[in-house]
Amino acid sequence: MTLRVWRVWITVLAIGSGSFVVGCSGKSDTTAPVTQQPVSTAPAAGGAPSAPVPATANAEPPIDPAHPETKWIGTIPYDVFYDQPLVVASDTTSVNGVTPPQSSATAPATAGTSPSEPSDPSVTSAPATGSTPAVATGHNDWGKIIPLDLALEAVKVARTEMNASLQTVPKYNAGLTTIQQNAALMGMLAVVIAEHPEAANWKAKAKYVRDLCYEIQGKATEKGGAAKQATSDLFEQITTILDGGSPPEKESQDSVPYVEVADRSEMMKIIDKTMNHLKSNIGDAKRMKEQANEVTRDLSVLRALGVMMSDPSYDAADNPEYQTYTKAFIDGAALGVEAVKTDKFDEFQTALNRLNTSCNDCHPKFRSQDSGN
Repeated sequence: MTLRVWRVWITVLAIGSGSFVVGCSGKSDTTAPVTQQPVSTAPAAGGAPSAPVPATANAEPPIDPAHPETKWIGTIPYDVFYDQPLVVASDTTSVNGVTPPQSSATAPATAGTSPSEPSDPSVTSAPATGSTPAVATGHNDWGKIIPLDLALEAVKVARTEMNASLQTVPKYNAGLTTIQQNAALMGMLAVVIAEHPEAANWKAKAKYVRDLCYEIQGKATEKGGAAKQATSDLFEQITTILDGGSPPEKESQDSVPYVEVADRSEMMKIIDKTMNHLKSNIGDAKRMKEQANEVTRDLSVLRALGVMMSDPSYDAADNPEYQTYTKAFIDGAALGVEAVKTDKFDEFQTALNRLNTSCNDCHPKFRSQDSGN
């Protein structure tokens, strides 16, 4: 407590005890001061009692030889008292910018908490400066969408078909569509594998496969030996990576928007091809059971493509109606996977119908936008 406050309270106590009387002139009366007994101070709770101090150890002499004109009240010099103590006591102005401490009765408490209970810092506190943000692991939770082994198997099937079409120039000329679609599918699955929570032997190099497959789609557009050789050279680089070799010496970004490497019109072609295959080859429960792994793989790939198509990088992806159609497609593929797992052919057919309906409803409104992208 500051000296000023002590002075106020000493004055008030002195008035209340009748130690002196202040007249209208502000001078003290000649009444003799009352001798005050020293008051002992109780020790703090839980602390050791302090040693008693003799009352005369720090007492001031009744008269200071150097200043005989000073008036005294007992052992207290008169000039520590204010002339108008009550007026001063009512003044709450801070001195030198110091704010008086608040008592527990007047201090504001955090809403919903008691004064003695600290608020939860995790609710209102901002992250500490310099804290490391969470690292993003990918656009989607691919582990719940398609098992890694099925994604790798689909890449292997596409690779085999491309290889067959690149054996000779005539086969290349006749298989341009097959090459383009398989290159597109491999590139899309490379995106999935790069972001998949499970590990693959070429996962760290999947970005190179993604970019090489996209290059193939641009090269395999013309017939002839030169175009075939250019496509074959790119394909050989892909097979080297898939077989555990080193990628080409060129830069590839770790992550890019899906729309830049996965053409939506090519997705539609892959979906149409896969849907037609399932409809024409899985005609009964026996057939579905015999080819359960292949059917599950194809449906899982469809589900993954549906998830990619809903990515914000594509045109109309922010349209609620478009999202409704892609969600119906994704759910239909998931239902088909479950139907194969539980050996329910009727539900498998229902799933195919949902897939087909979602496509038929979506295409008239969105397929022609920006050439399918």
